[in-house]
Amino acid sequence: MLPFGYFPCTQDVSPEPNIARLIDEIIEQSVLCEEVGFDGFFFTEHHQQEDSYLPSPILLASMVGARTTRINVGTSVLLAPLYHPIRLAEEISVIDQATKGRMIAALGIGYLPEDFSAFGVPLSQRSRRTEECVEILREAWTGRVFSYDSKYHKIDNIRVTPTPYKKLGPPIWLAGWAPSGLKRAGRIGDGWLADPMQSLDVISGYASQYRAEATKFGRKPYVVLMRDCVVGDTWNECIIKSEPTMTMHRFYFENGAYNIDNYLNNIKNSDDLTFDVLAKERFIAGSPEQCIDQLKMWYEVIKPDYLMVRMRQPGGPPQAEALKDIRRFAEKIMPKV
Repeated sequence: MLPFGYFPCTQDVSPEPNIARLIDEIIEQSVLCEEVGFDGFFFTEHHQQEDSYLPSPILLASMVGARTTRINVGTSVLLAPLYHPIRLAEEISVIDQATKGRMIAALGIGYLPEDFSAFGVPLSQRSRRTEECVEILREAWTGRVFSYDSKYHKIDNIRVTPTPYKKLGPPIWLAGWAPSGLKRAGRIGDGWLADPMQSLDVISGYASQYRAEATKFGRKPYVVLMRDCVVGDTWNECIIKSEPTMTMHRFYFENGAYNIDNYLNNIKNSDDLTFDVLAKERFIAGSPEQCIDQLKMWYEVIKPDYLMVRMRQPGGPPQAEALKDIRRFAEKIMPKV
């Protein structure tokens, strides 16, 4: 069976955010994901957000790791340019030891100016800092004393302890949506993480570029597909519960994140986006049977090695329904893909 990961909502957009409750809900979701057969549980990162965005993916991964025994935990993605790579190597190693090898590190270069301004890191340095980070992580996890000629840090005769539980360390997946990012993932990553925004044809093109680059550099390609999912008993039920997901995708559209494809040729502004439009080769949506058909279509074209789903957005659905969706997806959809 294709392994599935879960991507929780880490934001609270209510007028009076209750972050302690949000964290409790995330932990409850992770425990259920382990119970019903999900393979992984992953956290992302942003800073200075008005919606109380939780900014600490490594800490959150460790919390889930402490409350579970089987499920993989990880980042998807942590913003590599914002970290000192030695400290990052240490923290990931500790989580990998504590979880007995269940840590996965997915890294991205970042794109929001406010993330970078929070740490005084120039946005222009993000690509090179990320490549340095990957190189340093791999060297640090050998346990040997090493030096590295970094443009941004002094790394001279350093040993990182402990080494990870897994030999050579956790897998490093790299996100990338531009040609340079796809090449980077193929050249130095252990996997490529796709974005949840683009349509089937666009993701197929990305996957081909990534696989070609990985093969060129003697690396085994590993494609991690990510999709937003709205599942219900009927199509009308999905339309009603999809509004938080639609709000997120209208934001993507307004900020130029979409590649315009055949489905969007007649869309002039975000108000023209409808659930029916985005459900065509973007969302995984509908009844369990419809979701199965869509996932099989994606599998036939993309041939992913891993599939990550996001079923809760800022604003909903409420926790009880989110838990119901997790169980329904695991019991009625995952075994048939």
